[in-house]
Amino acid sequence: MSPESSHAGSSPAHIGHVMERVRRQADLSPEALARKTGTGLDHITGVLTGRRFPTRRFTIVYARACGADPQVLLMVWEDEHDRRSAPSR
Repeated sequence: MSPESSHAGSSPAHIGHVMERVRRQADLSPEALARKTGTGLDHITGVLTGRRFPTRRFTIVYARACGADPQVLLMVWEDEHDRRSAPSR
């Protein structure tokens, strides 16, 4: 595992980083994604920068708008959701 992927897994913005990669791979601007998902640009940029954690529903809509497999993105979402939900020690 590369240091980057190890760091990404522990970063609070991990899902945002993955979604940003999916967006770039789809060659879509944040503005185009806002239109395709019916979501405000502020919401899109908040998710992509890690300021907001996306809902499960939004993650599916986002993946489809990018032409990505929603199940793959949901695996990342579920992993981070579980970590966020775990009690702090």
